[in-house]
Amino acid sequence: MGQETKKTTKKGTELSQAKEALQQKDVELETAKSAIEKAEKARDIFLANMSHELRTPINTILGLNELILRESQEEAVKEYARDIRQAGNILLALVSDILDFSKLEADKLELTEGIYDVSSLLNDLINSISVQQRRKKLDLVLEIAQDIPYKLFGDEIHIRQIIGNLLSNAVRYTEKGRITLHLSWKEMTKDEIEIYVIVKDTGIGIKEEDIPKLFKAFQRMDSTVRSKDDRTGLGLAITQRLIEMMGGKLEVQSVYGKGSAFSFRIIQKVVDRKPLGDFEKQYRESLRSIEDYHEKFIAPMGRILIVDDNAMNLAVAQGLLKGTRLQIDVAASGEECLELIKRKTYHLICMDHMMPVMDGVETLHAIRALEGNPSRDIPVIALTANAVAGARELYLREGFQDYLTKPIDADKLENMLIEYLPSNVVYLTNNRKISDEYEQPEEGSELAIRESQLYLMGFNPRNGLRYMGGDKALYGKVLHDFHSILQEKEEALKDFLQKGDMPGYTIIVHSLKGNARNVGADDLADEAFELEKMAKAGQLEDVTVRSPILFSMMNSMRESLKVYLESEEAEEKQPEKEENDTGLKIAEEEWVRKLKELAARLDDFDGDSAAARLRELKRYERPETDKKMLRLCEKAVKDYAYDIALEIVNAVL
Repeated sequence: MGQETKKTTKKGTELSQAKEALQQKDVELETAKSAIEKAEKARDIFLANMSHELRTPINTILGLNELILRESQEEAVKEYARDIRQAGNILLALVSDILDFSKLEADKLELTEGIYDVSSLLNDLINSISVQQRRKKLDLVLEIAQDIPYKLFGDEIHIRQIIGNLLSNAVRYTEKGRITLHLSWKEMTKDEIEIYVIVKDTGIGIKEEDIPKLFKAFQRMDSTVRSKDDRTGLGLAITQRLIEMMGGKLEVQSVYGKGSAFSFRIIQKVVDRKPLGDFEKQYRESLRSIEDYHEKFIAPMGRILIVDDNAMNLAVAQGLLKGTRLQIDVAASGEECLELIKRKTYHLICMDHMMPVMDGVETLHAIRALEGNPSRDIPVIALTANAVAGARELYLREGFQDYLTKPIDADKLENMLIEYLPSNVVYLTNNRKISDEYEQPEEGSELAIRESQLYLMGFNPRNGLRYMGGDKALYGKVLHDFHSILQEKEEALKDFLQKGDMPGYTIIVHSLKGNARNVGADDLADEAFELEKMAKAGQLEDVTVRSPILFSMMNSMRESLKVYLESEEAEEKQPEKEENDTGLKIAEEEWVRKLKELAARLDDFDGDSAAARLRELKRYERPETDKKMLRLCEKAVKDYAYDIALEIVNAVL
């Protein structure tokens, strides 16, 4: 009996020890699992940070280089800049390869699907290799199905990466001959098609025994024949994995010494079945002007704020948008951004993500939560170097209206601004370059008289028209906008002055200075600039003494501009022949004498006599420019603006 008890006790002890061992194992497994999860999280954070840290200086290099390409007139300098762009894009691709490979190895890379335009995809891909392709004098053959649906749904980012890798390899390993890009499709279901892509080259080819090595990371081919530009071997390994994630397979055909062909098939959803059309023709036309940059729009009354803790990034963004005439303010931190929006209304904010103290997401939430913030509900776009998978969804989920990766693509940035800026401040350039040249109007012409009237009101229309690229209709629209904001800015300045708020006053008077320059109100802009300097220095007493001069100029300009604009509107509605125009003849000397009599009545502020003189003068047969001058003068008299009417008459005499 005693032995059985001992056996039972021993067995119980063993079971207890086994149970404790299992529990210990569970604890160890749980600890290991937790450690792995922490490591994976740390890796994800590291990848995002590395992406940001590497892409930020690349953004600066490529952005400033783009400005050199746009502004330099020296072909040798532009050639150097093209080399920098090519090298920068290769470096950028390498950074993306490393990040994606790390994600693939950790099974963290996810497909990010969305709607994309096939034409835009192809255009960007071909442009990415065009400099090197033209330098090597390689022919580019495009075999693009004209009937392929132009708008599809899929992972554009990674499709771009796949085809981009294949094209860049083809150019790299081909010294003469041609590169061919083939894109065809076939129907699968009502809503899906299969696209078939082939990239062919007449390059060095690949030995049959070396083909399996293509898809192994960090493997190189025979160094005696491979290009001196051969990279780490990541491209094709990533390309194959990405295609497999999309349900396809990368196939290779090659003849050593003669060339290679890489192909794959993947399924894509159809969004719009409208056919792509003749892409090759469209591309060849766009290629002629690839270096001839011109703004897609100008927005002299548009106000945007760019927030980034990197001073060079701010300089690049401002430089890229310089030609749009936008009013651009910059902030170096989230805190500075919040201070600015308390005092000034913007149409749009471009926000960096990774900033110290308060990052872009936190700043966005603070903007939306800030009471009494005039910019509380405006669009905010994330401009960030964080290009890892899932970034777009993160920013949209956090409340950004859109997302653009660095290095900033100037073309995409302009498209985004056109989409999100209010339509009434955006003037499309209709694919023509905005010129700074000014065409002198013919003396005595309608435009010359209009110019004289504007000069008398304190405007230099020649400078204003230069800002508008010589577009007279656009200048007229901007004058309307300027008239509407004068009252608003005067009230804001008076409010800040009354409160003794010099920072707030500085922001508004700085904005007024820019508005005035845009329309050629140079004297007003100069006065605003002087007050801006005083306000920045905190000279409240000096600003208080001098501000009435500015307010008087603004008020006078607003009243005279009102008369001018109303006369313009009335003229548009004016019938070709007025009822009281009897077509009476009058000698030129007599006409001048009667105008002088009208001027004398106006100088005496005799409104009734002046009105009678105007009615008489309108009966005579005169050139259209004189008729318009009389209508403008008549409107001023009706508004009791006799001094303005006198200036209009004296401008003709």
